[in-house]
Amino acid sequence: MPSILVVDDEPENLELLEGILAPAGHTIRKASNGRQALQAVEEDLPEIILLDLIMPGVSGFEVCEMLRAQERTARIPIIVITALDHFGTKERVLTLGADDYLTKPIQSAEVLARVEAMLRVRHLRQDLDRTLAYLHELEVARHSHRRRALKGAPAVPSEPSREGGDRAAPVILLVDDEELTRQFYGDLLVERGFRVVAVASGTEALAALPQHPVEAVVLDIMMPGLSGLETLEQFRKRAPDLPVIILTAHPSSQNAITALKLGAFDFIVKGLQHELVILAIRRAVHHFAELREKRQVIATLEARVRELEGRLAT
Repeated sequence: MPSILVVDDEPENLELLEGILAPAGHTIRKASNGRQALQAVEEDLPEIILLDLIMPGVSGFEVCEMLRAQERTARIPIIVITALDHFGTKERVLTLGADDYLTKPIQSAEVLARVEAMLRVRHLRQDLDRTLAYLHELEVARHSHRRRALKGAPAVPSEPSREGGDRAAPVILLVDDEELTRQFYGDLLVERGFRVVAVASGTEALAALPQHPVEAVVLDIMMPGLSGLETLEQFRKRAPDLPVIILTAHPSSQNAITALKLGAFDFIVKGLQHELVILAIRRAVHHFAELREKRQVIATLEARVRELEGRLAT
């Protein structure tokens, strides 16, 4: 049965929610403060969390923020149940990643309806993730098979750099720790007229950046060592105008949302149609070209102003 974690520092509220949900067939786990809630989630992931906001020690706000910051817990549905009925509070918790918001005193029918709806959404998300992962794996496998057939060899290693061809073509830095995924997207981009520099880690990507005239980056979000988010932060420091497109297996991943907040240009879901991927990359390259043109115009105007100021000074 679905496991529901109920978090509230008031024992009577815990008993009330258990009395509402248990008869409907749900398995209830209880935590009386934020720290206990985090420990309970670490021990066993619940299907859904009902979370009070105002608690001693670690508050519900902090619990929500910490759960959303980790890939393992980022997708657990959270319904906030609180006596705070202010628009600012609701806006804050939804921004932190809560999925729904109920105010006390609660109504049994409404709690049950919200929980059942949230569980349906969670299961739909899981089905979607599985479908997209399957589609991506299928495309990658087909592509690998075609490569072997064309090359007439048992295996074709990934190419660290494919910058041949049209020297005027945009250079895309492709960062993914999975070799078959690098092959798949690398070949796709080359076929569509791009030059590709493919690397397997965030560290390699940062090293490659100053060595190539990169116009856009396609960056996997889940990588060992330097993660996609950490790599993105470094890109923003070293090349703030360079558009970075996040590559993710989860369309509703909190990490993808965090990446957009950190300045990512867009995100691509593995398994989507190829034309959507190419469209996103073309948009990024066009955006980068426009930024460069604007920078050049500004630099020209500033140089002209300095020239005129110099003439006036003489």
